[in-house]
Amino acid sequence: MFTGDYIRDGLLLAKLLSLPVYGVAGNCDPSGAGEKEQVIEFNGFKFFLTHGHHWGVKRGLQSLFYRTQEVGAQVAVFGHTHVPFCQKIDDIWMINPGSPAYPRGISHRGTYAIVRIEDNNLHPEILKL
Repeated sequence: MFTGDYIRDGLLLAKLLSLPVYGVAGNCDPSGAGEKEQVIEFNGFKFFLTHGHHWGVKRGLQSLFYRTQEVGAQVAVFGHTHVPFCQKIDDIWMINPGSPAYPRGISHRGTYAIVRIEDNNLHPEILKL
């Protein structure tokens, strides 16, 4: 999953690695570069994918949380802040993988996220490069 910015980079990586990609455009992408949000289902879990700027994630996660509930997803995957975040709030996992190229926050190392699905449970994790 690619949460922007520069959706073309996510598409290029997927092509080079022969992997499927689900991605959304961010605030730095040109208009019409890609979808603003997607709902994707894996192994019975729904993931809401968005860049986050439309939901004000720099001010808090409440709007994103409610939108995730509205679309019936168990996981919100977002970007925009470049700060990694992985926390379950009520019954929804809120995951920001951070940024591998332009990290912000406490760590100056790039980060990404993985989500394992085992025994019908989600196991998300933020990893450093």
